[in-house]
Amino acid sequence: MLEFGSLLRVFRSEWRLTQTEMAELLCISQPVYSRVEAGLRPIPMRALKRVADRCETTIQTLILAHLLLDENIAAIAKDPPDGASRALLKMAEQYRAAYPQGVRDSAALGLLYDGARK
Repeated sequence: MLEFGSLLRVFRSEWRLTQTEMAELLCISQPVYSRVEAGLRPIPMRALKRVADRCETTIQTLILAHLLLDENIAAIAKDPPDGASRALLKMAEQYRAAYPQGVRDSAALGLLYDGARK
């Protein structure tokens, strides 16, 4: 199961929300949200759907954005390359190009903002 805590933390930071505000947006309690963000509990599917709706995207795009987080791209880059890894790394490079250098998780954010514009 994918752990979406890191992606939720990116959204929360981008949207400038507190954990309590994010929990309210997702219709879950703040303690539950805190455990989800810490990677100690999976996110309920309904809550993930609310994130997708807020981003005006699909759950599938959220999964791809999760894979494009800096920490996941770094892990993918360490493994021997295969077709899927090369495609993800190329995609990350393309989305990062739209942001100034050094912006954390720019590939994931680029994908999400690009998807919301379509």
